[in-house]
Amino acid sequence: MKIIKPMDKVNGFLLIADISGFTEFIKIHNMKKKPLIGNKLASYWESHAEKIIKDLLESIITSFEPIMKLNKIEGDAAFFYLQSLKPKDEALNILSFMKLANDNFKDKLSKLQFVQSCPCDPCQQARNLSLKIVVHHGDFHITKIRDFTELSGENVILIHRLLKNSIKSNEYWLFTKQFSKFLEKFQDYKIEKISQKLENFGKTELGFINFNETKETYVEKSLFSKVINFPKMLIYYK
Repeated sequence: MKIIKPMDKVNGFLLIADISGFTEFIKIHNMKKKPLIGNKLASYWESHAEKIIKDLLESIITSFEPIMKLNKIEGDAAFFYLQSLKPKDEALNILSFMKLANDNFKDKLSKLQFVQSCPCDPCQQARNLSLKIVVHHGDFHITKIRDFTELSGENVILIHRLLKNSIKSNEYWLFTKQFSKFLEKFQDYKIEKISQKLENFGKTELGFINFNETKETYVEKSLFSKVINFPKMLIYYK
């Protein structure tokens, strides 16, 4: 295994898989302001939210582990990288694992629908969660600090800026043109060409695949279903 030296400049792929739709965190902070039961309820809700996000992130990380390295967890997102050797082959492989991550995320979310037996907001809103993936190819620096690996450089900033866009969809893949150039043979999905104005980068040409139209819709469970799944929910949060 290659020993990474401080500020080692490499060429490779950067990818962020971001879970969207967990707006109740704002409600949790507002609830803490309420006297007496506010803090206790907020703590209860927060523990449920963290458990759900943890399990969904685990499904994403497991999906990408065979091909990319996890750099860090960033809230509800996972940041991955790969040093490039054969970029054309690697780009197509990354797309295959992106599809796997989508499928595993949906499968895990489907299996978690029993949490609707709990009346708290995170459990009720879990069915509305979705996955966005952004990917880029370029140079970046790798710095080893004790047991931590830190990525830096303009392209690391760019990959994070991609999530700060004006796209209305909350379930999509977004590619920079530096990544898209390797996708000549990719025909599994229609890639739409769009542009976004990104902070410090200006107008940026991107490849876009929208999954909103094919997004799984999880309806609210019936009262009977919630009662039946109540013991399972209690065991899950034990």
